[in-house]
Amino acid sequence: MKTALVVSTVFPANEQWVHGIQQRLGTQVEALARVVDRIDCLFLTDVRAAGGLEYLRAHEDRLRRRWTPKVSLTIAPVRITKPASTRWPRWQCYGRGIFDVHSHPFLSEVNNEAAVLAVRGALRAAPDLICAHRLGAMFVLMKLPQEMGRTPVFFDLDDIEHVALARRLLHCPEWPLERLKLMQIPRLLLAEIQAIRRSHLTFVCSQRDRRYLRRLSCSRRVEVVSNSVRFPPTACVDATEPVVLFVGYLGYKPNASAAEILVRDIWPMVRAQVPSARLIVAGSSPESVSSYPATDPSVTFTGFVENLSELYAQARVVCCPILSGAGTRVKIIEASAHARAVVSTTLGADGLPFENGREIVLRDGVALLAQECVRLLRDPAAAQRLGIAAREKARITHERQTVVAQLERLFTAALRPVRTSGQAGGSAAQKI
Repeated sequence: MKTALVVSTVFPANEQWVHGIQQRLGTQVEALARVVDRIDCLFLTDVRAAGGLEYLRAHEDRLRRRWTPKVSLTIAPVRITKPASTRWPRWQCYGRGIFDVHSHPFLSEVNNEAAVLAVRGALRAAPDLICAHRLGAMFVLMKLPQEMGRTPVFFDLDDIEHVALARRLLHCPEWPLERLKLMQIPRLLLAEIQAIRRSHLTFVCSQRDRRYLRRLSCSRRVEVVSNSVRFPPTACVDATEPVVLFVGYLGYKPNASAAEILVRDIWPMVRAQVPSARLIVAGSSPESVSSYPATDPSVTFTGFVENLSELYAQARVVCCPILSGAGTRVKIIEASAHARAVVSTTLGADGLPFENGREIVLRDGVALLAQECVRLLRDPAAAQRLGIAAREKARITHERQTVVAQLERLFTAALRPVRTSGQAGGSAAQKI
């Protein structure tokens, strides 16, 4: 029997966890189900998220329905988040990260013996293939070279962490002096290079990321695995009303900042020229946006929306004023799959294949973004042409089954012959 081990620090704790990170992980699990007989998913969660046996079974049943019946779930409550009152002084936050990669928040949480024991226990089952979902999971696996042996490890670096950190610090630091953390970038970059060299293959979201990392790491073991969505059978017809839409998990800072810019800065300019226009901001945790609840009656925060197709059907334009983050934006791929015109910042569409002016509109600056939203709201035919062209381009590389088939080929090529011995061993994780 062939088995795979998936290690992740991002646990899909409820039905509303459907944002890009989870969609990407689900795509990989779907591909694994085509080449192995069992998929052991180990989630390194916050210690406060521990539950009982019923908690585990409920989540396992949910993930089997969403992903595949081949999933076996283990939850290890080992991530330790220090209370703000016990964290280092600011000068230590700046200084330690320059030399010690363990001080970075998403790595320090799993820098403990409990996390290592949990992963070591999972490795005792001798999986034929390992998937490390993001840098935090790969960070723990790299501490166990003997236990991993020659098992092929696929490392998903969907967001290049040092790039994401640099963009956030440059565009929206939490306080002005936080930009001093830019001095930590070289050490974080080194950790990513080490992870790439230890993996059998590293997945990134775009050709640009692939070229960048291959040059930095001097390794050819970097492969583009695009973010993907399920395409509706037919494209949405043109919306009858002038509606602008923003979709995204608002607990994620780049999304919250973009929504705030859209509501506070861009929307008043649009409304001044198109008085009948409406703005819909959809996504969980709307309270993370300073402009929530909206005082303008033309602005609606919907919270989590289960059926996005109905929402896209209402929209003529999707606006994406993203100023930070890395990887590629699933929200733009999703809008394109529904044949919706997208107006975005250049960074928001970074790494995506759409041609400016033909399949997407790229502008930087709130006035220019507002101007393009107004133009497309007033010209439904132009918005429809843009959306249809984007749908055709997106289908080539971002349709889910295309990406699943690519992953299936990669996993199949790496699988070793099934072991006939050495299968014994239990997990040190909390099998709750």
